[in-house]
Amino acid sequence: MPIIVCECKVGIEAGVKARIASELTSAIREIILSPLDLISVVFHEATPDNLYRSGEPTSETLIFCHIRDGRSDGAILSLAKKVSSIWSACTGATEDEVEVLVTLYPAKYVVRGGERLPEAPRV
Repeated sequence: MPIIVCECKVGIEAGVKARIASELTSAIREIILSPLDLISVVFHEATPDNLYRSGEPTSETLIFCHIRDGRSDGAILSLAKKVSSIWSACTGATEDEVEVLVTLYPAKYVVRGGERLPEAPRV
């Protein structure tokens, strides 16, 4: 944790995904001070018949940022904006085509390697 899940259209090249993952990892480390070994980025690709907005097909991207609770509202907003900016810069999509959601989880409910994670750094 953090786990970043990108729900996106099929066809983003592997090199672009690698760049996105690298830049997201760096941004997460910088903004919320998460240890590098806890940061995961996952891509879920969907065909056009599986992505809808307002009941109509879309090629928009939804990015879910799952992080431990304890960060300030400012840090969370900075993270969401940076994630949107990175996606746009790497894919060429406008930021109007990207929605970023940040969900907070109490550390006491997060287990990795069989052990509960410590409280998140306060930023």
